[in-house]
Amino acid sequence: MDLLLLSFGTRLENHFQAAFSILSFLARPGIERVFVLTDAPRFYAQFDSRIEILPIDEALMSQWQGDSGFFWRIKIKAIEKVVGISRKDLLYVDSDTFLAGDLTALSSGLASGRTFMHRFESRLSQRASSTEKAMWSVLQHQTFCGITIDDQAAMWNAGAIGLPAVTAADDIARTLALCDALCATPCTRRLIEQFSFSLALATGLRLQPCDDAIIHYWGNKPDWNQAMREFFVESALTDADLQARIERLASFDFRALPILRKESSARRRMVAAADRLFPPKRVEYFE
Repeated sequence: MDLLLLSFGTRLENHFQAAFSILSFLARPGIERVFVLTDAPRFYAQFDSRIEILPIDEALMSQWQGDSGFFWRIKIKAIEKVVGISRKDLLYVDSDTFLAGDLTALSSGLASGRTFMHRFESRLSQRASSTEKAMWSVLQHQTFCGITIDDQAAMWNAGAIGLPAVTAADDIARTLALCDALCATPCTRRLIEQFSFSLALATGLRLQPCDDAIIHYWGNKPDWNQAMREFFVESALTDADLQARIERLASFDFRALPILRKESSARRRMVAAADRLFPPKRVEYFE
């Protein structure tokens, strides 16, 4: 299968997360080509010919938002672009992912026509957050692109998306049509891209999870970011080449890092208040 990542913007952590994810996939068999859509190719020079850079810029990303101006429509358009280039089974992953297991089951599933997302979360009708409640109140029992949103309509995590080559073009076209249809409603938009994939890829009961192989650490980026900073700093200080970095991943203890760390809002407020009440007593700069 081929692999796709979308990484853009000025935040350095977006790019070292993507680079670390790529390293994890290169360290294991199963990936033929790696595509990276990015507006910052300089951060991926370490990979040389091991990846294919597809440049993007603000103008293209603005165009990809469509008439609705929905920002995360660009994720669907990015996958659509690479589906047209790859012509193979395609695995898209968010930057904050890490390949921790074997890709054999996922590869076999794609070959048999299965679709994949990272994991099942819950039925939209049963979600507890205010965003999903608002979505359900607007969308329940409505039909979009031939799909009725009933009480079984599910929300899946979109940190990883697998499309079989034989249906990829139709799958992504259906996802895009659903996204545009949902954006035309009063539905709150934050999770529309995720829900569009969830609806489109579940048709025919084909949708399967892949969280047994791929870690999506969206719930604990601080700990993972710190581990990655140490990894890349040591690599730079020792002048490690790409192969040496891949080999170093063999000793990276990903099981020691929580994938979710949820702190109370009260603690966050107390820490913020302490920072305001007790600023540094002395700060000096070189003159």
